[in-house]
Amino acid sequence: MANKLSLRAKIALGFYRTLYGVFLLTSLPVAPFLGKISRRVKEGFNDYFGNVKLPQTTNKPVLWVHGVSMGESMVALGFAKELRKLYPHSTILFTTTHPDVIKDVKKKNLADATAYFPLDNYRSMNRLFNRWHPDAVFIAETDFWPEFSQQCRQRNIPLMLINGRISSKIEDFYTRAKGTAEVVFGAFSCFAVQSKTDADRLSRIGVAKDKIHVLGNMKADFTHTEQVDLANMSVWLNNRKSVVFGSLHPEEFSMLLPLFKKLVDDNIAIIIAPRNIALSQNWKDRLVKDNLKVCCKTQIEQSDIMILDTIGELASVYKLSSISFVGGSMDHNKTGGHNPLEVLQQGVPLLMGSFYRNFADIVEQLKSVDGVIIVENEKQCYESINKILNDKIFAQKMVKAGKEVLDSNKGVLLKSLDLAKSLCNIN
Repeated sequence: MANKLSLRAKIALGFYRTLYGVFLLTSLPVAPFLGKISRRVKEGFNDYFGNVKLPQTTNKPVLWVHGVSMGESMVALGFAKELRKLYPHSTILFTTTHPDVIKDVKKKNLADATAYFPLDNYRSMNRLFNRWHPDAVFIAETDFWPEFSQQCRQRNIPLMLINGRISSKIEDFYTRAKGTAEVVFGAFSCFAVQSKTDADRLSRIGVAKDKIHVLGNMKADFTHTEQVDLANMSVWLNNRKSVVFGSLHPEEFSMLLPLFKKLVDDNIAIIIAPRNIALSQNWKDRLVKDNLKVCCKTQIEQSDIMILDTIGELASVYKLSSISFVGGSMDHNKTGGHNPLEVLQQGVPLLMGSFYRNFADIVEQLKSVDGVIIVENEKQCYESINKILNDKIFAQKMVKAGKEVLDSNKGVLLKSLDLAKSLCNIN
């Protein structure tokens, strides 16, 4: 397990605990107000302070899996499902920060206990660890907290990063804050990361190389298996060529407005999936204001554009498209791109913006074999769509190249489980 903290790390941890305590004290007066306007605060108030009870068990091993948001939770839940198969008599605990993920996990009974990730102060974390007594903890992709790591360290709990992503921002911060880096990363037993870039960044932060394993992107192992009824959408399409714009952010929506008008004029159907479905009605109103015929998925009617105002259907909807654009990749590097593997899984030509750091390794592989077209603006996007629609051989080559890249990244889940078995002392 991790070594004891150095004096520098102890000072960093003490400083962090003090700052976090001050933050909590100054936030208390506004907590009742936040509870009224924030779903996360209202639903997760007790969870944030570690007040989550463990289900009644009989000396079962306890495995805690965490995915901070929607994309990470996809990996975390897929991994948790396989952990349950590997250890059928274990108790699976799941945490996240996303309310829709919480709702879905509880509805489908995907874990024995589900909660919002607690506040990273000593009392909250200590309380939850005392209640859950996890035998191993698994973090999906990226979510690092000093107090959380310290609780794992002092209790000798194996802590593993799965499908790890280390951004340049994380590297920049922790290479400067070396004491905090020791607290956070020194507690990990193992890092299973997506690419050599991630491994190099961890090394520069100070992680021992024998703890780092470059496995690839686990999302390639998770095909979309949820049954989604697309019959009404197929009728709506009526054999028209179509483009899906998936997980768009507001900045991208505004940038692409002229493109939507051009595609409609070309008799191409459009499906727009906002990253935040709360924007659905506003975006519909904005398009209607431009004299475009628009409907929402929950109320389908004859139109040129459909807004996908539902959760969990986008990965399946991609199969209806002639071409798909993956959002979060044209918003000036604020997001870093969403999951292109969902498009590849459906055998559809892929477009993305030039900001794709979250999936850099996959996208670079795709670029090297012409399995993706990178566009920087509305004009390039329109030209690329026309090229793909008017050149079937080119489109088929893109799809074939994408499938080859997808297949080459499969198998990460099994490799990660093998690493997990080497850490968990579970029969």
